[in-house]
Amino acid sequence: MLEYYKTVLGKVRFDQLLFRKELRKAFKNLVDAEATELKSWLKKSHYV
Repeated sequence: MLEYYKTVLGKVRFDQLLFRKELRKAFKNLVDAEATELKSWLKKSHYV
């Protein structure tokens, strides 16, 4: 699931509202370890 959300977030980064919606959905559906990895990926990718 983590790779799926990375792909989705990368594709919707142009629209701030859609990005936030998908980000909330990702954190709701991922387990804690994946959510932590997603946070690291977001910081490294400069999306947040």
